[in-house]
Amino acid sequence: MHCRSYHFSYLAAISIVFSPALSLLAISDARAYAPIINARRTQASYRAQATDPKTQADELFETGVKQHREGLFREAIETFEQVLAIRKQLGDQAGIGETLNNMGEVYGEMGLRPEALEVLRQALVIHREISGGRRIARTLNLIGFVNRIGDNFSEAMKLHQEALELAKTADDQIEIGESLHNIAAVYAEQVNYAKAIEFYQQARTIRTAAGDRRDLGRTLNNMGGVYYNIGDFNRAMEFYHQALAIRREIGDRAGVGRLLNNMALTSRKLGKDTQALIYFQQAIPMLEAIGDNTSIGRLLNNMGAIHESLGQSAKALESYEEALKIARDGGDKAGETTAMEGIKRLSSGQLVPQ
Repeated sequence: MHCRSYHFSYLAAISIVFSPALSLLAISDARAYAPIINARRTQASYRAQATDPKTQADELFETGVKQHREGLFREAIETFEQVLAIRKQLGDQAGIGETLNNMGEVYGEMGLRPEALEVLRQALVIHREISGGRRIARTLNLIGFVNRIGDNFSEAMKLHQEALELAKTADDQIEIGESLHNIAAVYAEQVNYAKAIEFYQQARTIRTAAGDRRDLGRTLNNMGGVYYNIGDFNRAMEFYHQALAIRREIGDRAGVGRLLNNMALTSRKLGKDTQALIYFQQAIPMLEAIGDNTSIGRLLNNMGAIHESLGQSAKALESYEEALKIARDGGDKAGETTAMEGIKRLSSGQLVPQ
């Protein structure tokens, strides 16, 4: 198994260490997301209570989808649990499977692999019983995703390829695009960048034609990551800008925050430290909005590294100290170590290698 510690992650915000004080965010692992009160969810709940159970479940389901896309992961799980309870009462097997799929996707993006696999396996049993070819493909892709974040690449590839065949049989363009995207991601994790670009290009074409904005943004982001890894930083930035426009358009705060972080690191590779700091500063409120404190701490370590390299010792120390507090509060040992090393270098008068 190759070491992902030195290249872009194709998941969603795992911190990846590049140097003693520099890390890249991609997709959220096990984050301690702070509870965020969502008035829209409450209003939707009140509206749903005044309707019949099926309509109530459907309205709550749409609320959960919106929360997920806005990065409100814990709120989304709570909403989907309400949906699941109602659909179980109704005996709506297809609806139960759909809800379990969505819960599995959210758990996966939170890095909660056991929880994700538990609900997705339940969903797979249901979809196989009701012969839902399209739904089976989606569930297989989600289980493949969970295997991928667990570095089980061979199993992930097998699942994504099976999903692709099912999606083709059903002529489901959305799931074909998702399968191609996921196959590309596995190749990228295995450092087979030529194959990754080939499959991402196919996914991009399908998603563009289908008008699938959210998932097109994911594909563009990951293509940027591939070009980052092969050292074509200008090309990486092109894809990041395209993905950023889409994520801002659809209100994906989590995605915007992580993209800005990746753009900051790419700017630094291009020798644009001032621009990198601007991107980092823009990313912080996006990550604060979803309560992703671990990523904020890693980002502050990145800012400390830039300030340190620019000889701005006071600002560097401030960033490292903030990062250290966040890392200790959140139990982020890697972030704590990076921050402490930065503080130690500044105290001893050592310089960060340029």
